Amino acid sequence: MTEDREDRGDRGVGDALREAIERTFAATTGSAATTRERAAELVDELARRGREARGELTRRGQEARGELTRRGQAAGAELARRGQDAGAELGKRLEALERRLAEVEEDLRRETGAGADAAHDPGEGGDSPNSKAEG
Repeated sequence: MTEDREDRGDRGVGDALREAIERTFAATTGSAATTRERAAELVDELARRGREARGELTRRGQEARGELTRRGQAAGAELARRGQDAGAELGKRLEALERRLAEVEEDLRRETGAGADAAHDPGEGGDSPNSKAEG
């Protein structure tokens, strides 16, 4: 019995179906016409159910693809939004750094200018850049 099942698995569904139909014909040789009609009905029913199953699988596959597409689009939109948020945050930080750098540069100019004015104060008779140019 087990070998018979293994053989059927190796031969495929078509061979197993053919074998089942042939056994049905052989078992009912007395009422062959009725058996043939019933076998034909069963084969037709089997074919109809196969078409329905294929249609159902196709429909479900399309639904699954649609769902995956929607999820992919939602994920893409979320990534784009996060990218924009990150870009805006980087822009704010860059502006803050630019302001701070400008403040530091201004402080350095003031310090350098105050130091230069003290070293070259014209009121004390020192050389100023203007006195050299004039003289």
